[in-house]
Amino acid sequence: MIKSSYYFFRDIIDKRSIIIELVKRDVQRQYMGSYLGIVWLFLQPLMFISILYAVFTFGFRSGATTDMPFSIYLVTGMVAWIHFASNFNANTNVISSYSFLVKKVDFRLSILPIVQMLSSLFVHVFLVIATIVLAWYEGYAPTLYTFQIIYYLCAMSALLLGLGWLTSSTSIFVKDVSNVVSVFVQFGFWLTPIFWNINMIPERHRWIVELNPMYYIITGYRDSIVRHVPFWERELTLYFWAFALVFLYVGITVYRKLRPHFAEVI
Repeated sequence: MIKSSYYFFRDIIDKRSIIIELVKRDVQRQYMGSYLGIVWLFLQPLMFISILYAVFTFGFRSGATTDMPFSIYLVTGMVAWIHFASNFNANTNVISSYSFLVKKVDFRLSILPIVQMLSSLFVHVFLVIATIVLAWYEGYAPTLYTFQIIYYLCAMSALLLGLGWLTSSTSIFVKDVSNVVSVFVQFGFWLTPIFWNINMIPERHRWIVELNPMYYIITGYRDSIVRHVPFWERELTLYFWAFALVFLYVGITVYRKLRPHFAEVI
């Protein structure tokens, strides 16, 4: 399996020019014909974050956190979650969206989740930079630890890739998978410490929240931008990568077994 996985990833690297071209077409396809065009890429997440900030700051008066202003606490969590949630949902239906490519035996459909993640990366980088500037304005100047964002982004991408291969291949045969993922993302938003603090939960029960791999990523974003805590000091690092690698293995295995049958269903 290790050898086949090696060739699997090597083939993806060899097709990087195709991936780049598909990324360009994906962005154009989403916003072609709209008056604001690519502006919607930035406007939608910014509006969502702004509304949540207003609701929880002025509506529910949830402005207090333990070690940073609520604005920074919320935005750092939201930037990571929006990237994860949008890609998880989109990757689940990505093969169905490109159904015209299924019967092309010389085209590796496994690159489609990668295409989806890369097409959303431009917006994510913009939001991360905006968050760093906001934190700087609040008195948290960037340091070398800020570059850890790259590590946490790679970690999230590894998790998304495994989940993407698993859900995109199974959703073709079981349509309920897409609905299950949507529900999971909705509940995951409220169950992940994005706008609330994990210290609100009794210490003996916090391990339940920590099982959520996105807790590791979101806390990592805050560690990089605000707290300046090195990732190698995080206790959950080994757990997260074990979790991500398991899903990478499962995703690759399920995709390889189901790939020959895609054309029969689509």
